[in-house]
Amino acid sequence: MTDTDTVRSERTLRPFRTDRETPPQPKPQRGGALGRVLGLDLARALAIFGMFYAHVGPMQEFKNPVVNTIMQIPHGRASALFAVLAGLSLVLLAGGRRPLPALERRQRIVKIVIRALLLIALGTALTLWLHTDIVILAFYGLFFLLALPFVRCGVKTLAVLSAAFAVVGSVVFYWIAMAQPSFVTALNAHDPITRMGADGLGRLLFTGLYPAVPWLAYIFAGMAIAKLDLSAKRVRIGMASVGAGLGLAGYGLSWVLQKVLFAGGGMGGGSGSSGSSTASTSTASGSSGMSGSSGTWSDSMSGFDPWSSDMLQFLLSASPHSGTAFELLGNIGIAMLVITGSVVLLDRSALAQKLLAPVTAAGAMSLTLYVAHLWALNHVPSNSDGGSVTAALAVWGWFCVAGIAFAFVWSRFFKRGPLEYAMQWATSPAKLVR
Repeated sequence: MTDTDTVRSERTLRPFRTDRETPPQPKPQRGGALGRVLGLDLARALAIFGMFYAHVGPMQEFKNPVVNTIMQIPHGRASALFAVLAGLSLVLLAGGRRPLPALERRQRIVKIVIRALLLIALGTALTLWLHTDIVILAFYGLFFLLALPFVRCGVKTLAVLSAAFAVVGSVVFYWIAMAQPSFVTALNAHDPITRMGADGLGRLLFTGLYPAVPWLAYIFAGMAIAKLDLSAKRVRIGMASVGAGLGLAGYGLSWVLQKVLFAGGGMGGGSGSSGSSTASTSTASGSSGMSGSSGTWSDSMSGFDPWSSDMLQFLLSASPHSGTAFELLGNIGIAMLVITGSVVLLDRSALAQKLLAPVTAAGAMSLTLYVAHLWALNHVPSNSDGGSVTAALAVWGWFCVAGIAFAFVWSRFFKRGPLEYAMQWATSPAKLVR
């Protein structure tokens, strides 16, 4: 018998209530913890679809600056959102905001380490198999290992770490990758993984498409978000306000400085200026069809003098995958807005939960869909040479529809995606820790 049936039967037997009877319990809030979990799955789905777009969507520069800006939104921002969500997931895997017994805490830490090593191995294998540099999994594995010692830090500490890696880390990243290339060259020369053609330590830390030195800003930002009570209205308003402020500070300030100092030329903040895509050229040139490795963004900029005005323009830009402080802060702001909006929507609306169930199912098995889309990229034509915009959008649409359909059907029979089950099984030995 349901709670509703119980209430009805009591009303039938006792048409009036005495003062000694227990008052009715308050109704549970709509959505609750389930709504917040589904909200995070929705954000993951948006990140995955954005990465699909970055890899198979239109790569062209459009004459209309507004159209150009809109068409470039997923580039860099989708993978940044995924990284912020990875930081959030890291804290949840470690136990979230609740204190844990010592044994469970040790087991969770070992489980995270195993997961990180598996991601590095899987990412390396996919990079070697597909001959591309766009695979992000090995980078994520390293992010987990580097950030794991900080999972017990508070919100303020994690926010400071995020800001430090966004500002100081971006300068260190630039200095080592561009002004001191001999260091990375020497590191790569002794790295067997790099010599095999995959992402070795030098590329994972400094010169890859998702280098850890600046990208840890995203991870620590996600970890700080995970420490917050996302059910509190005050926290949600604060998240939205800070996110909007960071977005304006990152993209807006970059745009203003470009206009004031360089009259809108050079490497603008992703607004369609002639050089705005220089830092992301490598992303566009090898992401679709994956006919070969395209090299990293720093490879495409190797001809620049580190002390020239061109490099100053680069440091003041917010171009996708540039790793500048402006891009990092702007992307963190956008990620905060997406996460807040997704959580609020699915926490408050049961109708939205039902309508978006296929999409949230896709977000719940993001690892499976990400690996599947990498395999599928070998079987679609590349759009990096200026193919039809309509055709590229159609391919992206089919990627999204196929991912949603598979995830929704699979979720009707299983709780996790195929690779999510494999990851759970592979990390199960952590339970043996005593």
